[in-house]
Amino acid sequence: MNGQVVLISGGTKGIGYATAEKYLREGNIVVIGGRNEKDGAAAAEKLSALGEVLYVRCDASEEADCKAIVDRTLEKYGRIDILVNVAGVVGKRNTFLENDNADTLNTLKINVMGTIYLASLVAKPMVEQKKGVIINVGSLCGFIANTESIGYHASKGAVRMATQVMARDLAPYGIRVLSVAPGWVRTGMLLADIEAQGASLHMKNRVIEPEEIANAIYLLSLPEASAINGTTVMTDDGYTSFKY
Repeated sequence: MNGQVVLISGGTKGIGYATAEKYLREGNIVVIGGRNEKDGAAAAEKLSALGEVLYVRCDASEEADCKAIVDRTLEKYGRIDILVNVAGVVGKRNTFLENDNADTLNTLKINVMGTIYLASLVAKPMVEQKKGVIINVGSLCGFIANTESIGYHASKGAVRMATQVMARDLAPYGIRVLSVAPGWVRTGMLLADIEAQGASLHMKNRVIEPEEIANAIYLLSLPEASAINGTTVMTDDGYTSFKY
C-alpha cells in the first residue's frame, strides 16, 4: 500500500515516530503532529530522507490545534486516508490515595479528547471520500489494572470504548476504526529503573520496541485487514494472556 496520506498525532517520537517511518518506507505521504516545535522540526528533517513528510505543531488536548493540523493536511494534500492517534501521556505515577486531580484531567484531555477531536475532524473528509481508516493507540491498561495511575487507566479505557462507538457510526461510510493495545514499549515513558520489571511481564521476556507497534498499525490499516473493525488488537506480547 503506497501513495496514501497518513496523519499521525504524537509523530515526533516513540511509537508515533516509528509509525511515521514505517508508512514513509512503504511509499506514503506522512503528516506528523507534536507539541514541541524543536522536536517536530528535528523529526521531520530526519524522516524526510525516507519520503515526503510535513510537521504541523499540534497539542492534542487543544481542539483548535487539532483542527489546524487537519486543515493544513487537507489544504496541502486534499485528503486524509489514514489517521493514527498516538499522542498520549502517562501522567504522574501516583497511587489513587496520592492522586493529583489536575494531572489526571490533563491526561484525560490529551489521551481521550485528543483522540476524539482528531477522529471527529478527520471523519468528515473520510465520509466524503467514502473510505478511510482510523487507528487509535490504547493500552493494556484499558483492560487490566497495573501500577499506572488512575488517570492513565481511565483514559485508555475510554479510548477503547470510543473506538467502538466511532466504528459503529462510521462503518456505513466505508470507514474502519480500531485500536491497538500495547504492553510496555521502549519509549520515553518507560523509566530505565522499571524496564526489567516490564520485560518480565512479556512472553519474549523483553519490552516491546516501538517499531513492533508501528508494524502492527501498518498491517491493520491494509485493505487485507478489512474484516477487522470496531475492536482492539492486543499488541502486548502476551502480557494480558499469561502470568508466571
